[in-house]
Amino acid sequence: MRALGVVAVALGLAAPALGAANPIEGKTVFKAKCGKCHTLKPAGTVAKSPNAGPVLTNKRETVARVLKALSGGGTGLMPTFVGVLSTKQINDVVAFVVAASKPGAIVK
Repeated sequence: MRALGVVAVALGLAAPALGAANPIEGKTVFKAKCGKCHTLKPAGTVAKSPNAGPVLTNKRETVARVLKALSGGGTGLMPTFVGVLSTKQINDVVAFVVAASKPGAIVK
């Protein structure tokens, strides 16, 4: 139940500002905070963690799914990033992952 509350708060904070998100800045944050656990070719990351998360390359991630994962509302070992990353950083990472996880994506 607590996870649903966290997801609701994160969605409420992030959704209105997603239009102003910057996927280029999201790429930088993704590489620093997400790249050791997630492989994503456009980020140039290859998971090196023994508890690696899913490969995101060609995964066609959605805004809702990425927000839920960053909010700790998903299943598995992924930690929450609410309170770790700013709302802007979360929005930027979401914009980057949604764009970069499409087949053939290139995000400079």
